[in-house]
Amino acid sequence: MCGILGQVSKDKINKNNFERNLLKINHRGPDDYGIYFEDNIALGQTRLSIIDLSKEGHQPMFSKYSNYIIIYNGEVYNFKDIKNDLLQKGYKFHSDTDTEVILNGFIEYKEQIVNRLNGMFAFSIYNKNTKELFLARDRSGIKPLYYYQDQNDFIYSSEIKTLKDYSSIINYEAKILFLLLGYVPEPYTIYNNITMFPAGYYGYFHNNELKTNQYDKYSFEPKIIKPYEEIVKDVSKIFDDSIKRHLISDAPIGTFLSGGLDSSVITAVAAKYKKNLQTLSLVFEDKNLSEEYYQDLVVKKYKTQHTKYLINEELFLNTIDEFFNYMEQPTIDGLNTFFVSKAAKESGLTTVLSGVGGDEIFYGYPSFKDGKTLKFLSKIPYGLMKIFEYSNKYKKLELLQAEKELSYYLPKRALFSPEEISKILQIDKLKVYNLIAELWKTYNSSSINQIEDKISFYELDMYMKNQLLRDTDVFGMAHSLEIRVPFLDKELVDYVLKIKPKEKFGIYNKQILSDISKNILPKEIFDRPKMGFVLPFENWFRKNIDRFDVDRDIKEKFKNKQITWSRFWAILILEKFNGKL
Repeated sequence: MCGILGQVSKDKINKNNFERNLLKINHRGPDDYGIYFEDNIALGQTRLSIIDLSKEGHQPMFSKYSNYIIIYNGEVYNFKDIKNDLLQKGYKFHSDTDTEVILNGFIEYKEQIVNRLNGMFAFSIYNKNTKELFLARDRSGIKPLYYYQDQNDFIYSSEIKTLKDYSSIINYEAKILFLLLGYVPEPYTIYNNITMFPAGYYGYFHNNELKTNQYDKYSFEPKIIKPYEEIVKDVSKIFDDSIKRHLISDAPIGTFLSGGLDSSVITAVAAKYKKNLQTLSLVFEDKNLSEEYYQDLVVKKYKTQHTKYLINEELFLNTIDEFFNYMEQPTIDGLNTFFVSKAAKESGLTTVLSGVGGDEIFYGYPSFKDGKTLKFLSKIPYGLMKIFEYSNKYKKLELLQAEKELSYYLPKRALFSPEEISKILQIDKLKVYNLIAELWKTYNSSSINQIEDKISFYELDMYMKNQLLRDTDVFGMAHSLEIRVPFLDKELVDYVLKIKPKEKFGIYNKQILSDISKNILPKEIFDRPKMGFVLPFENWFRKNIDRFDVDRDIKEKFKNKQITWSRFWAILILEKFNGKL
């Protein structure tokens, strides 16, 4: 797990400037550091050692005859299988790293190597002979890859901060989308001319031109035709295999344990394969918000080495500025990940397993049950619905007019309505709708048949990729912590998405996941209402509001509970980004 930075230029590259930018992401990989440099190309990497802790894992890594050079961020969990295939073809290896497997795999299979990789990754391979640069990113977008391009330079990186020397002007369309969604969706970023390399794509950069190709995407067909009991057995087996793969590490590894179903089942299965498993939980003085009772049930059953990390008001206030400094793009989430990552690093962990992805593939959000209702309402002439706009509770129903099938999703998931965004930014509301139409071109679900599968696509490809996974990467790596997501194992996702939606709804939330948990978890874990992973920061902010620089009118409305926490937080975040210029 690492940070990478690369540059191809028509001009001679300033080595000092390149090295200075690489050091900005040293927190991503404090264990090692390397640069390959010629006049017109520079490749740099900072390494967090997870697999093969020796110097043999140093990057940039060169092929046998030094014709190919790789810089790589991520983990490929099936690298040993690929390595065995390459050994049979005569390839020699000098390390036990997945990096060398990807490099030799590219030499053997060219761009088709990406179809063989099960893991999270963003990497580039430079061909010294042809001067071609190959880039690729995993399907789910677990690992980031930003780039900037102009007529002279192509620069790409794991983090935006290394690219801000080239572009630091706020993208106005990104501000609109942030207020709509609570995050900035790919390919947009908060800065003009800085773009996210698309997930599930590979590309070649040559002669100052980047050409990309999609190699993988989420597939919901054909549906699995099996008795329900067999489906549950299949999922249980594939999930077990995923956990075993995700536990591969030569560095300390553990699990986040919130007390919810997702983190509890990960912990239960991981404890079968790793003795003295380390687990970590956040706890609070306010017992109404704490899930200690459920966490303790799992800890007691599996006798894990458990650490409880107390978050209180003083710690929150003392570290909130650090949180803001690490935030690369505006997001209304991330505080949870920031604190639990801080706790994990302080407890000695280098790698943790997280439950991100469970709700998206097993249909755990309310949006999955609301889709059909919104589809019905979207067919009603909006003139008949306008009466609801007078109520704050229903303002977002305006988004029933959104582009095509986004109208089944946005009314429940949006943060502000187009009318509200137009007032906040003092723009024509039509600009918001035009931008939603552009969003549809990237997040188009028309090829997906069933409404619940469409919602799953939006939750995976919009919300999870652009908010949950981005926050996981930014705030985990801020603490030099690798966060792995076994629910997004390629084999598991490919199977679960093809299960009929009706099989995923039952007595319990996430019925299939509940059923594979019944023999390994206490009943209290899956037989309980869903509770978000929350912190009491709304109360702490309200008590200390005068410490924060935010519009006075908004501040008063928040103090008087006339505006919700998430909306206040979004406006505060946006003002912070405006102030960074």
